[in-house]
Amino acid sequence: MKKFFLFAAAALMALVSCQEKPGKDDDGKKLPEIKTCAENLVAYFPLESAANAVKAEGITFAEKKGAADFGAGEIGNGYVNTAGNNSEAYMKFNLAKNNALSSLQDVTVTVWIKNIEEFQKGGLFSVNGKLFPTQDWPSLVMMFDNKSQDAETQVKNQQINGRIMFKKADGNETNLWLDTWDPAFAKYATWTQVAFTYVASTGEWHLYVDGVKVKDAEYGDRMPFGKCIPEDATAFYVGGWSSWIESYTGAADWQSFFSGSIDEIRFFNKALSEQEIQALRKEEIAIALS
Repeated sequence: MKKFFLFAAAALMALVSCQEKPGKDDDGKKLPEIKTCAENLVAYFPLESAANAVKAEGITFAEKKGAADFGAGEIGNGYVNTAGNNSEAYMKFNLAKNNALSSLQDVTVTVWIKNIEEFQKGGLFSVNGKLFPTQDWPSLVMMFDNKSQDAETQVKNQQINGRIMFKKADGNETNLWLDTWDPAFAKYATWTQVAFTYVASTGEWHLYVDGVKVKDAEYGDRMPFGKCIPEDATAFYVGGWSSWIESYTGAADWQSFFSGSIDEIRFFNKALSEQEIQALRKEEIAIALS
């Protein structure tokens, strides 16, 4: 009997050691571990707290400014700004010269967002630095801009945009730009998952809303994703445009701050399929509800 208990104890310890051990936040609570394409996850912004805001090589939390704070997120805490688009609000992350984003070929970025009806603009995230001396826009940005309402159906739509800019070998600029108007973003005070994927070898660029592909494009200019990170890039901003924050020449007031909530920003080093994005979304929802 004694041998049996010793064997059972050893087996239990082995089982525990084989399972993934989630990290802990500042309060000692277990943090969620995502399984879907975990081997491809290269940068993760849980936005839980200053101590647990990012997990990525060469990216570190610097500060939160203005009205931005850590509040209720989709999973645990997240970025929160309820002060409005024109009130300073962003979180800044320092970028080392070589970081988790600068060497990517293909990429998927996923993020959970919750908009506020009164405010329909603002940057979800952006990278600073300039590919060109006269550049006004960030080389990488994802943002909300404008709203519309169908006159007959009274259905509200909100526009979301993603933009990647590259500098080609001949020195000219090329842009990957994808946007869509979708009623999903008019569901104010509701969490929505957004995903962008890019395949460098084909130029394919896809946009997903709540796990469903809503728009795609194919670009002739095909470049590794990391080429959109300028040599002088030093900051990754959540909740704001680097153009506006750093006062680029020509920056407009619509390039302002996102009013609402942002959580669970993930960068993968592959273009996830629609099925994989759906699996990720289901897993995140299950964790949020647990």
